[in-house]
Amino acid sequence: MSLLCLLANQRELESGMALPATWLSATEQARWATFSTEARRQSFLAGRWLARQTVRRWASASGISGRGRNGLLPNLPPDELPALEVAASGACQIAGSRGVFVSISHHGHHVACAVADVPVGVDIEGPRARRRDYLALAETVHSPSQQHALAALTPAQREHGFLQAWTLKEAWLKARQRGLDFALMRSLEFDADGGQGGMVDVAAAVHGDVVVALAADPALPSVIEAEPLLQWRRYGTRRLRVG
Repeated sequence: MSLLCLLANQRELESGMALPATWLSATEQARWATFSTEARRQSFLAGRWLARQTVRRWASASGISGRGRNGLLPNLPPDELPALEVAASGACQIAGSRGVFVSISHHGHHVACAVADVPVGVDIEGPRARRRDYLALAETVHSPSQQHALAALTPAQREHGFLQAWTLKEAWLKARQRGLDFALMRSLEFDADGGQGGMVDVAAAVHGDVVVALAADPALPSVIEAEPLLQWRRYGTRRLRVG
């Protein structure tokens, strides 16, 4: 099992991007056409362009570029970009792939993409221009114990505390092709290094002013390849019984 996560600056991606008409698939072009703002269209393009670079890097590092491996990927010549599509769920998927998974996330000018041979999710979040009430937000998406832990932090610490738990939960949902589900999010708690069960399926790291989280189903690989190099803290997800 292998996992590659790349983080990039949207402006830098745009400067090296080929004309979208030459590489967007039909389903991607259809999705792109639905966005009403130029900012959203550019964000979509940056994510899809980074996804192609990440898949190609992952395939090369895994030794399957140009020949496929057990049908996981269609033949991928080193000088060609992989074909990507928009899945029915809206997620990114590789055309013709039977076992390689892609996840994309955006925050401001930051773009993140993760590729693995197990279902994977990535989420990236950071400060917002408008001040937010993290204790009120936590009532919607965090468990009671997580809310108490957040309240015990200083106001300056709460932003990071909230964002780390949020990104872990959203990455966990993405790895399972689930949309935002606040009730389910409230039931998720995280034990450092897997807790008593020892199963590690999520990890978080800090990159500048943003928090990056990864999740894999059923578990993360022992090594996470990332660029830039990040210090990951690993957790095991525990679901609380609700009701």
